[in-house]
Amino acid sequence: MTAAVDADILRRHFVAVATSTYDDPSFPPLDVGREVQTLRGWLCSAATGARRFTESHAHLADDPSEDAVRAALRNPQPSDRWRVGDAAVVFVTGHGVTSDGSHWTVLRSTESGRLRSTALRTADLIAWLSETDIQHLFLVLDLCYAGQTAAETVTFDRPFPQTWLVLPSATKDQEAVTGALTTAIAEFLDELASPIGAKYGLRPLLDVTEFLDAIQAKLGPGQQLTPLQGSQRSGAHPCLPNPHYRESSTVPVTAQRNDLALPEQDLRTHWGPRSRGVVGPMEPGWLFTGREELMRELIDATSAAEVGCVLVTGCAGSGKSAVLARLVTLSDPAFREQHSTELNRIPTHLVPPAGSVDAAVLATGKTSHEVIDQLCRALGVPEPEGSSAGLMPLDAWITSWQYWLTAHDRPITIVVDALDEAANPPDLLTGVLARLDPDQMHRRVRLLIGVRSPGGPHDSRTSHGLLPLADQAERLLGARRRIRVDEAPWWRETDVAAYADELLRAPGSSYTDEPATAVEVARVLAVEAGPSFLTARISAMSLAKRDTVTAADDPTWLRSVRDGVLGVFRDDLHNTFPGSPEDRLRAVHLLRATAFAYGRGLPWLGIWPAVADAVADDPVRTYGDADIAWLLGSRLGGYLVTDQEDGTTVYRLFHDALRTALREQWRDLLARPDEGSTESMLLPTNE
Repeated sequence: MTAAVDADILRRHFVAVATSTYDDPSFPPLDVGREVQTLRGWLCSAATGARRFTESHAHLADDPSEDAVRAALRNPQPSDRWRVGDAAVVFVTGHGVTSDGSHWTVLRSTESGRLRSTALRTADLIAWLSETDIQHLFLVLDLCYAGQTAAETVTFDRPFPQTWLVLPSATKDQEAVTGALTTAIAEFLDELASPIGAKYGLRPLLDVTEFLDAIQAKLGPGQQLTPLQGSQRSGAHPCLPNPHYRESSTVPVTAQRNDLALPEQDLRTHWGPRSRGVVGPMEPGWLFTGREELMRELIDATSAAEVGCVLVTGCAGSGKSAVLARLVTLSDPAFREQHSTELNRIPTHLVPPAGSVDAAVLATGKTSHEVIDQLCRALGVPEPEGSSAGLMPLDAWITSWQYWLTAHDRPITIVVDALDEAANPPDLLTGVLARLDPDQMHRRVRLLIGVRSPGGPHDSRTSHGLLPLADQAERLLGARRRIRVDEAPWWRETDVAAYADELLRAPGSSYTDEPATAVEVARVLAVEAGPSFLTARISAMSLAKRDTVTAADDPTWLRSVRDGVLGVFRDDLHNTFPGSPEDRLRAVHLLRATAFAYGRGLPWLGIWPAVADAVADDPVRTYGDADIAWLLGSRLGGYLVTDQEDGTTVYRLFHDALRTALREQWRDLLARPDEGSTESMLLPTNE
């Protein structure tokens, strides 16, 4: 994992130099207080957490004198000087004029006929800042004709760092519309803080390009944003904190195991206080006490003397990923240290040794190059010699890996999950996984691979007589063991029932007051769902969120469970929007768009609405950002997970079986569960 661009920043400063009243009547008063408050409200808000800015030199925001500005910014006391570990936003607003080839910032006592003596040369302000050691600066010049400073700063012997962003509100020939730039920024920040703001991503810092494009779109005609030459034009900027940022949805583990870390929600669900009463303050739930035979087998696979490949296979939704995530997370030293008290309550034979998994990779959407690149970087394999920066050639990484492996003094344990969901599963299998352990006589790699096998309505991955991918992997890798998690003894009906019961009685569920009903519903759900933990999960979570309790003999609910993932998905859709066929169709179109995404998921900004329009294929129906915010705010937003790809926030369905259902059987989702008819009146005529 690469370090954040602001990882080394120790202090964050916000400085406003704002003048609203003027002694010279040729400069009319300005209402700049609101502008300053807008910037202050964004940067100094507690919502930005560790990236919160502190206002420095607050007196400069209230009609400062030239001496006050110079004292604060030209030659401050040594303890107040900005250094490499600082980041700052400097906002200058008020009147600006040009004279004698220079741009001048008008202050309260400035005389229009004596600019050199009474005004502040704006380029001097930039020069003072450039003589500090600060590397991360966002300078806003909300002044008329501020673009003139571009001609002056290019003559500096010492150009300012390329990590600065200097933004004048108008070009040298433009008269700025008073407050236009700050108003545009304020409108952008309002949008960013709203649900629609998620379209700009959930990263901790905003991207400069997206920020500038959004501000430009909100400026009036003739107002053109042109950062000064040398400014940073793209990428995350430490002075643009994202108030929409949220912490990772997975529990904190070390970088090499992060791909398969348990979801934070699951940890809270199963280790948090349970409303039905506990003996102690925390109690491990199903996630850490179920599937004991399977956990023992996987733990043994990470520490057995025999080295080689172990396949973990099963039909869609049979819990392969969940149990592998448990194995990886519980082996992580950082997780174990943070949760040592809770781990002590789990039987020792169900907890893998610390560090028993060296690296873990989720193959979903990844190419062979990306997988080997991730593995090598996670384990500290030296980069291939003679390769340029960036993604290394596949063969070069394989050669470097094999050379590194021969010098390693102990077996390496690697977990690769979702082989069948990789960008090109056969290529990953033959081009990477089969080459990780070149010496078959003296193997050095313990390789645990999670891959879907035939056995359910969404499990067919073969055509034209080819072997299923799981069988191909078993033969090619010479697997010493294949664990079929959807068969006895690895699958037990009681495990599914315990899981469903845990979900049914989550905090806030109506079932918490009817434990007997929850137990019976969970028992029936386990019988009808068979080996599909996915079916049990969707149904139990849907029931838990309803206002009323559904009985175990409810015929509509039973029919939905017997229809598998498609049935419980449809049941949840109709119970979420019970009286609105229009909303159901809208939700299906928006979710279906993500089912056609490649890689790690679908970006929102400019992409998701367009794909939704394409899959709807209806000239009358179009989708926008408000529709996506509506979906994410609804109960069905829980079907999506967020991820990062090339620095962009993307969205994908949390399970591949949902992707298949939305791509191939979406009309069936719209069928009314009680009648089995499709809401065809909402579909375009060309459907």
